[in-house]
Amino acid sequence: MTDPISAVAKGLCDSPEYYEARRPFVDQLVRQRSASRGYSAVLSAPIELYQHQLDTVSRVLSDPVLRYLLADEVGLGKTIEAGLILRQLLLDDSQATVLVSVPVELVHQWEGELRNRLLLDDATMERRLRLVPHDETADESGIRQHSLVVVDEAHRLIPHFSRRPELREDLLHTKGLLLLSATPLHGHISAFLDLLNLVDPAAFPRDDLDGFRERVEQREREATSLQVLASRRANLRQRGAVLDGLLVRHGVDPVVAALVQECRSTDDLTAPAWSDLINYVRETYRISRRMIRHRRNSATTEEYPVAGRQATVVAIADPARAVVDEFLEQYRDHLVGRSACLPFAQAVLYGLGGPRALMHHLERRLAAEPDSPEAVPLLDRALLEATVARLQLTDTSTRLRLAIEVVQERLDRNLKVVVIGTSSDIAREFLEFAKTQWDGLVVEHLSGVERDMGERNVWSFLTGPGGRVLVGDHTLEEGRNLQDAQVLVNLDLPLDPNRLEQRIGRLDRFARRTQPAEIVAFTEPDSDWVTAHLRLLDEGIGVFDQSVATLQRKLGELFEDVLGRLPCEGSRAFDVDLPALRASLEDERVEIDLLEELESVTAASDFDEAGLAELRDAERDVAGLRASFARLTSARGGIGLRPQEDPRTGLVRFGVEHGDVISGVPDDRAEELLPLLARPRTYARDVAISRGGAAPLRIGDPLVDWLADYLHADERGRARAVLRRYAGVREAALWLACDFLIEFDPAYLGAADKAARRRLRRRGDALLPPTIVRTWTDSVGAAPIILEREVLALPFDQGSDLVIRGQVWNDVLSALPDWRQLCRASGEAAFDQVQAMPILTSVPMVAAERASQEAAARLAVLHARSQWLRSASERASAERELKREELLGQALVQGTLRPAVSIIACGAVVLWPAS
Repeated sequence: MTDPISAVAKGLCDSPEYYEARRPFVDQLVRQRSASRGYSAVLSAPIELYQHQLDTVSRVLSDPVLRYLLADEVGLGKTIEAGLILRQLLLDDSQATVLVSVPVELVHQWEGELRNRLLLDDATMERRLRLVPHDETADESGIRQHSLVVVDEAHRLIPHFSRRPELREDLLHTKGLLLLSATPLHGHISAFLDLLNLVDPAAFPRDDLDGFRERVEQREREATSLQVLASRRANLRQRGAVLDGLLVRHGVDPVVAALVQECRSTDDLTAPAWSDLINYVRETYRISRRMIRHRRNSATTEEYPVAGRQATVVAIADPARAVVDEFLEQYRDHLVGRSACLPFAQAVLYGLGGPRALMHHLERRLAAEPDSPEAVPLLDRALLEATVARLQLTDTSTRLRLAIEVVQERLDRNLKVVVIGTSSDIAREFLEFAKTQWDGLVVEHLSGVERDMGERNVWSFLTGPGGRVLVGDHTLEEGRNLQDAQVLVNLDLPLDPNRLEQRIGRLDRFARRTQPAEIVAFTEPDSDWVTAHLRLLDEGIGVFDQSVATLQRKLGELFEDVLGRLPCEGSRAFDVDLPALRASLEDERVEIDLLEELESVTAASDFDEAGLAELRDAERDVAGLRASFARLTSARGGIGLRPQEDPRTGLVRFGVEHGDVISGVPDDRAEELLPLLARPRTYARDVAISRGGAAPLRIGDPLVDWLADYLHADERGRARAVLRRYAGVREAALWLACDFLIEFDPAYLGAADKAARRRLRRRGDALLPPTIVRTWTDSVGAAPIILEREVLALPFDQGSDLVIRGQVWNDVLSALPDWRQLCRASGEAAFDQVQAMPILTSVPMVAAERASQEAAARLAVLHARSQWLRSASERASAERELKREELLGQALVQGTLRPAVSIIACGAVVLWPAS
């Protein structure tokens, strides 16, 4: 029914019960779409709403080219961001398919996130979503046919290109590509270029590493320059020197030139021109506009909770330590003049991990085959055999026993404890001790354990009640979410500080708790080796105080330097100038922070503070949603799903089973609906978050979307007519109620595909949120407010009101023989009233101006960036992007300036003399 007014005029009306049952729910749907800017995947997923994650989703999905590097700092939720993007893609297009490639040890974790936090069920994952480990991606066929490919820990997929070079070509030619990496800016420069080349090959050719390095170094210098402009302490002379430099680098950009001139013309160091210039240069000349990076403690992430860390150092008096330290010194003497850095470093690693770890390491080397990399040269065998014999005659279990005591103390406090050892042998021995001590509370994740079993163990550890223990080795050190654990016990400390940071980072990430993660490390005061190593990690690097993830490159250099000096200097290799090291690391942190801040996103696109506040207000209206859904699914004129809300859990289930008749739904449509009722739902977002697998009743949920589609197709409730007795009239009077839906019109995009229109409509919804306007008019004009409120808008009263049907039509038409003409005239009066409202006068003009400014800003950025592209292919690619954005911008302005207006329901109320 496209014209409800004509339907009323022709008498094609039904009971007002249908309209009154459906109206509140339709209002909720429009409000949800408005508040969420059309991102139904966000609303219908049981996740907490954070500004930086919503910003990432909107930036990616509003772009006609779906190719991005998501580079949020560790622990800020890149998995959720990518999951929401792929979920929206699957919701928007029933034919879309997605491939997700992750490291093998993260497959189970991703499966859990996709099912429990993104509610992608088994059927979807079987038909439209494939999740594969990195080492199987190289053998995957049809990569280019997927709508989107998502690669987690993307830097770890790059080595697979050497085995199958065509994999790189496949990724370069996918329709959409999301790469996830937390450390692109401070890893190896070539790896960074590799990632950017995959998402934007024209702007980042792989054969120009020197040019890319120069670009990064230029941004590092520019970061310092912009810091001067932002500093309140910098005077006009210092700022003037920075302005000169900006003109040298970006003077061909008219926006930069104009802003520089504006800055020069003012003596006010707080004038808006300074921040305008900083923000423009930041956004326009970022290393890549296709990299999105948010940082902790920025404006958009300040609400995001991160666990933090604090250290507990436990001293050991180990009777076998002297044997270990003596061996390390003797072994070092044996290696003089030989290139055996790696074997010695391994001996040091296991020696620092305790006598028992070293004993197992030496036993394994002595048992190695002669042609094995671990084989022991003949001249070293006697020393290694003698050391093993001495250790076998000594008590080497002191560290394990103390670790058991440490864990016991935490279990007594009902804490979840992760125990990790570099040595899988020691981790397994601890596991045996632990199982004897706490049978039923201990699970393992060790190399050699079947992967699915290990993942189930991690899940049971994280979700099981009370204190528990998870024992692991290196397989737990990267990419895994263990923030629900409170304690990390290190059976040893890796030589590589980046490895230790990865290990600690499993717990120091997003977490809803007040206490930081406790990081337990063991020291041996009588050992120069152990104390020097711990002092370097603690006092020199500070890895136990705060995250050092941004120092990856510098710490890698430090690690290589220590490794090189170990054979010559022994434990003294750890004795670096600690104050100087801290200072150099702090300088590195400042430089990285400046560059990261320059490259990070600080302003939300669609979800600014006001937009986020509107969304959260809508989410808090649980009572309104509950009442509207209950009315639709329980009242006369609705759809009989019989929802039942458990007051204890807040979960909603439905009293409909297969074979039941669903009132208000034809049998053929009921067959579509019944399977959608199995999943538990909830009105409240916090209930959905706390209850695994429960879905918020929001647009994007299959049930809610089915109801929305059904109400759109079902004609009932669209046209109604009622006779109402009223003492205030002496003769019958017709009043018409019209519900207008006013929304951004994406039709101005022309013959674009549906996906492009959906993306544009979301941008339009952010500028001109959809709204429903209701009018009451007669053939002359709008109803008086008092009459509307106290008479016309009252709900249908079965005791006194009459549905106009049968004989009542004859009475009404006798009293109002010009019924059709009155309906048309009243409808025209309703249109005139709406056309004069701000929603169709001033509001679209303001929205169109904002759309114009947004489009101009995007075009300015793209145009400025194209100026420094070097190759013809890069410039051609930029030109295509400019034209595409220009068309989108024009459609965005037109669609907001001239919104779509449609009547979704119409009702006639005939006021009848009371006598």
